[in-house]
Amino acid sequence: MATSCSAGPSVTSGGTINVTDPGGCFQPIVQSTFDPAQTLSLGMHQVGDKVQFQLPSGTSGFTVVSQGQSTNVSEVSVYGDLLPNSPVPTPIASPNGTVFDYPSSFSQPPSDRTLTWSPISPVTAAVTFPNGTAGLLEAAKGLTPGTWSLTVSDLLHECQALQCGDPGSGSTANHYDITVLTRSGAIPTSGGLDLAIYLVSTSFTAANAPTDPNFQRMLQRVEADFARAGICLQNVTYYDVPDWARTRWATVSVSTGLAAEPCSEYRQLLTLARPGNVVSLFFVDQITEPNAPAGTRLIGYDGSIPGVSTFNGTTAGGALVSSGDLSSSSSCGSSFSLSCGPDQVGETVAHEVGHALGLFHPTESQGASGEDFDPLTDTPQCLCSLCVSASARSGCADQSNPPAQPTVVDGSSCHQGTQACGGADYLMFWQLSDQSQGNLSPQEGQVMRMNPLVRPL
Repeated sequence: MATSCSAGPSVTSGGTINVTDPGGCFQPIVQSTFDPAQTLSLGMHQVGDKVQFQLPSGTSGFTVVSQGQSTNVSEVSVYGDLLPNSPVPTPIASPNGTVFDYPSSFSQPPSDRTLTWSPISPVTAAVTFPNGTAGLLEAAKGLTPGTWSLTVSDLLHECQALQCGDPGSGSTANHYDITVLTRSGAIPTSGGLDLAIYLVSTSFTAANAPTDPNFQRMLQRVEADFARAGICLQNVTYYDVPDWARTRWATVSVSTGLAAEPCSEYRQLLTLARPGNVVSLFFVDQITEPNAPAGTRLIGYDGSIPGVSTFNGTTAGGALVSSGDLSSSSSCGSSFSLSCGPDQVGETVAHEVGHALGLFHPTESQGASGEDFDPLTDTPQCLCSLCVSASARSGCADQSNPPAQPTVVDGSSCHQGTQACGGADYLMFWQLSDQSQGNLSPQEGQVMRMNPLVRPL
């Protein structure tokens, strides 16, 4: 459902942020800037603690943010792979019974789960309800008021049931500060959103960005994408970072392994974000990816999915955007083009903000199992064994004896316009390609508008 926004966003310069080099690994626990009347601060708790909280009548959604102590274990060995030890409150129970229980919920298809969670960020993370079709149906009816509960946990603890193979599986040693943010009323039909953009790049300044034609075109692309979700971009503030921060982070390396480390350069950059009810974006000259597949490059990376909304300044808040192509405008025309730098950066910004507001990729790169698809029924899927060329299907990850590097489903395979072989035109498709059109489904729009960072309009 597209929204007609009465005016473009207010775009300003916030000057240079006042922050000093911490001189080491910084893992802050911060306070939410959300409406205090809708913020339940539950304090510090140990894994295994059952914590009760009250949801008032009229509540339709909630976000649980868990912020871990710096002494917490940050990585977990899961079947031989190293993953972030991401906190996850489970089970979550209403007065009527269990709402979310990991990992038993994985026995259900993603769209049937009341809440979907994925271990993306170490030590600090959020879960947001609703973020799938089943949750949206419950949110529309309203949540049962009264005493709810959650049990503090993380992937390391849940690995005992999953039989991950980590020697510390089942540990209850870690501690987390728990906050619940609530949303009330019906799912909004439209909403407003603000962005804070930190110019870590050596090529741009906050003073010039608001009037720079390339920045303006980039924001026009972001505005158009958000309008398809019923969201108006209302305020955008550009900030410069100190010279020491530009020197340190103009080029940032990111990988699955580095994402599991709260002290990695990428996660330490995220701690520069200032407080506020905004999505924080860090524009860097280049994002490098060790051992990246040939012919690909990384142009955006989120701190967590969903974002830790209203908790700016943690190692999990915000997203990186490669802005190196922003000045490449010679190929820009009247419509979107992947060869137009501002269009490419704008589409990347909108995609990373979509993650921050709770959206997953409709299809992951392998397109092989249920876990490769998002929890929404109205987004197209792209199933490898159906959609790639016949000669490539034997390499799909769901086939017998797949190769070490399975076939991927890309834009050329996933633009057939069907629910089974589509999605390349969607904003949240895993790959930016010539097929990208920034499309969003009605349910994706509902998930975004229920995020605490989106104000009902």
